Amino acid sequence: MKVLFWNTHQNKGINSILYELIVENNISIVILAEYDAQADDLINSLAKRGITMRKYITTGCDRISILGNVSCVEPGTQTQYASIQVINDKDVFCCVHLPSKIFSQNEGMRNIAISQIISDICSIEEEMDTENTIVVGDFNMNPFEAGCINADLLHSIPVYAETQKKTRIIAGQEFRMFYNPMWNLLGDFSPPFGTYYWGGSSVDNTFWHLYDQVIMRPILRERFVDSSLKILTKTESTPLLNLKGHPDKNISDHLPIVFEIREDYHE
Repeated sequence: MKVLFWNTHQNKGINSILYELIVENNISIVILAEYDAQADDLINSLAKRGITMRKYITTGCDRISILGNVSCVEPGTQTQYASIQVINDKDVFCCVHLPSKIFSQNEGMRNIAISQIISDICSIEEEMDTENTIVVGDFNMNPFEAGCINADLLHSIPVYAETQKKTRIIAGQEFRMFYNPMWNLLGDFSPPFGTYYWGGSSVDNTFWHLYDQVIMRPILRERFVDSSLKILTKTESTPLLNLKGHPDKNISDHLPIVFEIREDYHE
């Protein structure tokens, strides 16, 4: 099951590029933030190619749109910043678009949103008796920032071996862990250098940012296809970068990410 996430920057003409991304990457589930085009037009175009997709229910979460060809998808909790979907009665996808750190410096508000999301995730995990949870979307944070790392927030750790403990106890309270593979895409050894570029003059700006992420409960690590995790920079016909090598804002100020989760894992 290949998954695409993209913040499409309210580009009403984005469907032609989405069409190419879906076809070229054999995508099963498309998760979008700031999607302002006509989903029905995209679905109809894909149908002419023999690809059947439908919109999934995200009523209550206006910041996220989801479509795909997976037949068994049921909506879970829908809030301002997150849409939870249950896939094939076993996997929990929490699709997020957290508040922008650039236009809102109120970290406390963002942390409140994360705390609510974690609470909703834990509730559905307990209800379903599962740990098969993925959080994917525009976190508006880098993997190394407090909202991603702190145990009382997303608690996403870059080293799988450490997350095999599943939880850790701090000040007498138990916190569940996520594994975060996005750390493997940080730095300049292999372009692109992130999913978002900002040239602002704040004292802590790293210019390139990895705001668009996927994290997962450790139990899903064996189903995660390492080589599938990519930041996409082009389709066969359209570059997504401008001449400076930054995301082309005429298309979107973010780059899409893609990853694959195996349906079932066998030793």
